[in-house]
Amino acid sequence: MRRGRLGRLRRRAEYSRVYREGLRYPGNAVVLFFRSTGTPWKVGVTAGRGVGGAVARNRAKRRLREALRRLEACLSRQGEIVLVARPLAGTARFSDIVEELEALCRAGHLLREGNG
Repeated sequence: MRRGRLGRLRRRAEYSRVYREGLRYPGNAVVLFFRSTGTPWKVGVTAGRGVGGAVARNRAKRRLREALRRLEACLSRQGEIVLVARPLAGTARFSDIVEELEALCRAGHLLREGNG
């Protein structure tokens, strides 16, 4: 991500490693994959064709990136995150997406103590 301390996953192999070795936390609008590493945060966001056309997929990915930016200051552990957009990610209220992502991060113990 552009701002803050979050880097980006760029290569297909990096995404595959997170899917294969990481933990999966499914939600209604997003699926969170997390792989713990000793390196600073790296994030990747994907949206398949089931989300819709190119415009819908890009909108869903923008919304997920922004939702994660809102939680960035609360993230505690180091690792790699992949967010996979579901069809609901493009149409749901943004506040619902942020709440769901926060709940998934809490389930994965990715938030600092005292933040939920």
